[in-house]
Formats: sequence, structure tokens, C-alpha cells
Amino acid sequence: MKRRNFLQMMAAAGLTAQAPLWAPKVQAAAPDRFLIVVNASGGWDPTSICDPKGLNQAYQDRSDRYEGSTNSVDLDSNKTFGNIQWSAIPEGVSNDELVRQRINDQFDDFFTTHGDKLTVINGIDTGTNNHDTGNRFVWSGNDETGYPSLAAYFAASVAPTLPMAYISNGGYDFTDSLVARARASSAGFVSEVADPNSYYDDRGFHFRTANRGVDQYSHIEAAQRARIQRQLDSEPLPLRRKQLQQLFGIRNTDSNLGELTVRLDDLQANVLRDDHWNTNRANSLKSQAEVVVASMAAGLTASANLNFGGFDTHGNHDANAYPDLGDLLEGIHFMMVALQYAGIADRTTVVVGSDFGRTPYYNSGNGKDHWPVTSMLVLRPESSGGRVFGASTTEFLSQPVNLTTGQPDAAGEILTPQHVNRAIRNLMGVGSSSLADNYPLNVPDFRIFG
Repeated sequence: MKRRNFLQMMAAAGLTAQAPLWAPKVQAAAPDRFLIVVNASGGWDPTSICDPKGLNQAYQDRSDRYEGSTNSVDLDSNKTFGNIQWSAIPEGVSNDELVRQRINDQFDDFFTTHGDKLTVINGIDTGTNNHDTGNRFVWSGNDETGYPSLAAYFAASVAPTLPMAYISNGGYDFTDSLVARARASSAGFVSEVADPNSYYDDRGFHFRTANRGVDQYSHIEAAQRARIQRQLDSEPLPLRRKQLQQLFGIRNTDSNLGELTVRLDDLQANVLRDDHWNTNRANSLKSQAEVVVASMAAGLTASANLNFGGFDTHGNHDANAYPDLGDLLEGIHFMMVALQYAGIADRTTVVVGSDFGRTPYYNSGNGKDHWPVTSMLVLRPESSGGRVFGASTTEFLSQPVNLTTGQPDAAGEILTPQHVNRAIRNLMGVGSSSLADNYPLNVPDFRIFG
């Protein structure tokens, strides 16, 4: 990696530019706050999680399933925290009572554990049933191409020069070249990136390691330094001497990526995946979360996209959507525990959303199709008391709401992803950054977070 940086530097200099002698590398300052976006890929159903309607029989003319009701299970008054109401679990999810109980526990545990710091944003009108447009609109605030994702915009605003400033594992992650995008979804990948020269085999040979006996690589590094120094001492041409000095300096700098492996190993040893709700599910999301949390704790990353799919439920909605929603909530809970262990939970905001919503009635295949109304969840370090902002009607249509209270108001406005993105930018302190003029969100300021 250092060699590549050197080659990039030399290419930029054209090999002939009169560059200054090498100076020690200035490390980018770690950000004082972090943003994690969790994308529920495919278009989730808010009425099956945080905006339930129950057996409302609102669409008897559109579906013969459950008498045209939005959900196949009625509302449960016990499933509330503050103003938040979440869905009960239908019997049609599974014939196995233990499976239904597991999902019920995932829902209940998430909202009761994190409800105090949770803001639910309901009734968001995306204005589209198209996956690409919805994904772009929800995560950038603009339904046209060209705007960076929310997480990319944040990283570019606060810490664009960090080694892995923006990690993305899917969803809408366009950067508009404002910041580099890193893919890092597994521990093995991270270890290779952090230390590509590390090697250990079952015969006991140690090429480079901090904990297993003799570190062979230190001898190789010493030999490389000695060789460059000899070349530098014997080189008469000034330009060549400058280039060798640059190489010598780069070879002796540390990108700090090795700290990521240390943090990740510590996290995996102390925040165990199967210790949380004892279900050991959502491992793909938990793996992504481990890497992101470790990288943020190491001071290498400012923002990230996590991606968890399976929500395009055109058939057998209940049997497919509810288990995936339960696993999504379990994965987010695991991430919150990891953030707490890493000591950065009090500086991290987590935003959860999806392409759009799903129809407020079932189709002939017991599934649900695309629908433009959706919800988002925002977990903040500060207490919100279980707040809900925005509202949808009984028929699951967006309602005009008051800009300050978020309550239905005929004189208010319809909430869109543009409003939500503006509010999150302001919440994260980047609403007036130098990038705002290039990517404006010219809409009224909904006071979603007070």
C-alpha cells in the first residue's frame, strides 16, 4: 500500500516536478461524531414494523386477503414505547410457535431497549415505486442522479482524508468523487488490507506478526531501509535524491491501518454475536457492523453504509418479511452493543431506511407490492423519549403534518426524503458545510429532531 501511494505521488509530480523534500505525513484527525446508515434493501413494509395499521379493512375493494386489511394481525396496545407503536407478529409467519416467539422477542427487545433514543419518522412520501429512484431519493434527498449519498456527504464534510473515510457495503453509495469509498464487509478482508504482509502458517512460520514469536518481516524492513539509504548516499543527481528521499519517508510512515485489526480482534473477542438474544442470526449484518465499529474506533472512518436485503416481498409477505425484519433489528442491536463497547456510542447516529414501502393490502399471492410511502428510524446518542414524527392515514397515505410537531395538520406539508435528509444533515452539523451550496436541499425545515 505504501508503494502504491509512492507511485501515485510520483505520477502526480510527473517525475520531473520540483517537489519539496519529504516531510512526515500528517494524519487526518479522527472525527468527533459518526454516521451509520443501514439500508433495508428491496423496499420494506413500515406497517409490518413501526407504522402498523392492524385489521383495518381499509382496502376491501382491492384484496380479498384478510378482508382487505393492511396487516394480518391486529394492533397490540402492549407494543408501545413513548409514542412509538410497533407491529405484533402474525400467526402466518410460521407454523412453528418458537419461530414466532423468536421474532416477537426481537421486535419487543429492540424497541424497549432502544426506544428512549429512537425517533420514528412515518408517512414519508418518496413519490416512486422504482427501486433505483427510491434508493437514491431516500439516501441523498434528491430523486435525480448526481447527489452523493447522505453518508458520503457527511464523510466528505468532516473527514475526507481519513484512510477509510466512507465504508459502503451496498445500497445507494454514490460519492460524486467527494470522498473515496471503501468496501469492507468482513474481518478477513480487513486483515488483508490492514497488513498485507502478515503471514502465518500451521508449520509455525511467522512472516509478520506481533504476537507469535519472531517477527521475520522486521528484518526485511530493515534491509529495505538500508538499501535505500545506500542508494541515497551514492546518488549524485539532485532529482533522484529527492525521489529516493520521498520513497524513504513513505516506507517509514504508518497508515495506522494496523490499529483496525487490533480493534476488530478485541471487539470480536468481547462482543459475541451469539450472546445477543441467543439467536445467532443476522450474521452478515453483524459482520459488517464489526468492521465499521472497529474502523470508527480506530479513527479511520467517519461514516458507513450497511446493507441487509430480502424485503422485496411480492409473495408470502408475512412468512418472508417478519423474520427478516426481526433479524434486521437484532443486527442493529448487536451494532449498538458494539458501539457501546468501543466507547463511541455517545458520538454515533444510526439511520435505518429502505427504498420505499409496500402496498397496504395483500395481493393474490399473499404478498405486497411496491408503494411510495415509507418510514425511517433514527437512533441518536441523545434521548428522544420514544418520539414519532410524521404520520400516515388509515389507508397508509402520507398526511400533511406540522413542520414543528410532526402531527397531522391540514395546513402543514407532506414529508419527503428531501426534508428528512435536510434534517439529518442539520442534526449531524453538516447542513451548512461547504458542500451544501453544491448539493442544496431547498425545502422547508421540518423540525424532526427538535
